[in-house]
Amino acid sequence: MTRLHPPSSRGPLGLLRRAVAAACLAWAGTGGLGMAMAQTTPPTALPPVLPPTETVTQVLSQLPQVRAASAGLPLAQARSQRLEAGPHDWIAKAGANRRTERQGPSFSEAEVALETGVRWPAKAAADRQLGASEIQLGELALADAWHEAARGLLTAWFDALRDVRTASILQEQARLVTQQMATTERRVAAGEAATLELLAAQAEAARVDALAARAQGQLQVRLQALERLYPGLPKPLDMGATGSPLWSAAPPAADFTAAQWATKILDYNHELELAQAKAEQARLQAQRATLERRGDPTVGVRASRERGGQERVLGVYVSIPLGSAGRRADAQAALAQADMAEQELAQKRVRIEADAWRTASELEQARHTREQLQRAQAQIERSAQLQARAYTLGESPLVDLLLARRNALEAQLAADSAALDEQQSYARLLLDSHSLWAAPGAHGH
Repeated sequence: MTRLHPPSSRGPLGLLRRAVAAACLAWAGTGGLGMAMAQTTPPTALPPVLPPTETVTQVLSQLPQVRAASAGLPLAQARSQRLEAGPHDWIAKAGANRRTERQGPSFSEAEVALETGVRWPAKAAADRQLGASEIQLGELALADAWHEAARGLLTAWFDALRDVRTASILQEQARLVTQQMATTERRVAAGEAATLELLAAQAEAARVDALAARAQGQLQVRLQALERLYPGLPKPLDMGATGSPLWSAAPPAADFTAAQWATKILDYNHELELAQAKAEQARLQAQRATLERRGDPTVGVRASRERGGQERVLGVYVSIPLGSAGRRADAQAALAQADMAEQELAQKRVRIEADAWRTASELEQARHTREQLQRAQAQIERSAQLQARAYTLGESPLVDLLLARRNALEAQLAADSAALDEQQSYARLLLDSHSLWAAPGAHGH
């Protein structure tokens, strides 16, 4: 989903934001990640802007991707049972024939047999291990599907919060511009301002109204998409003015380093655990294929009646496959697949570790960006207030006031967006470390 960026992002506030972000990145790269690790456990206090945990858990449990992964558990159990049972069936044989001797009598004959393959003990043990791996893979696939669904919900929720906040700020700005236009009308009527100023005020009001209408339309689209993607999730609400407790309360992570968070994320990473389990299963399958080069014997018993019952035969027989080039090729293919799985695991481990460190470092970057932008917003808002007072007293032209209002609007949008970025970064850390919205029965809280 796309974010709604503040209008006129190329203006002074846009430049300020980019400069602050660059400075924060430089800080993180030079000193932020090199701080000494605290020996305490990262906190689990939840950001105030999140929906209720009980509601989120209910919503996630009903998502198609989670339900599909849940349906995979019975499949994994059935596969495990099949491996436990082994590949061989009991086979019953029966036959009848009539023996005719040359220049002699004819005899009715019959034969019955019962046989089955016998799995070697090493193969049976390997199959039990493969069965256990099937169940483990099913459980990990469910946990990974839940986590990915929770990630998607978190992103969609904060995208909606940004649109809610943008629409609210633009509505408030439209109200202020309307008040300003009324002030200008009075000054023009009193002969204290030129008609040109009224036209400028009307144009600014029309511009802000258009921005507010567009933001409201984008908000409605966002809320409809959120409702369709996550039925039962409450609509996000505006958290109040900039600087209110819900916005200004910083996540309680100032005393914890990126290294600490990265370690906690990697401790119970479902994607990494799933990749490791797949590699282990490929290794077990290779071992099983190697054992299969030695075929299973077939044992059976047979009974027959020959020469019209004059001869009765009872016997036991054994057959042993001697192997072939095909069995050797199957074993080599399984070994190659196991090697491929190990290489894929190594590749995923590097990517997952890098993602964990990136996620862990984003919080500090977001915190410093938010602090810088909030300070800038307070200064620019104060300047806009002074410009409004100066215009009312006739000490400043309308064009300066309109510019100050635009800068204040951009500053507030940027500051609130940065506050949401910080809250989202913190929530993502809690989510990836399984301290937020963890699957029932999974690690974490």
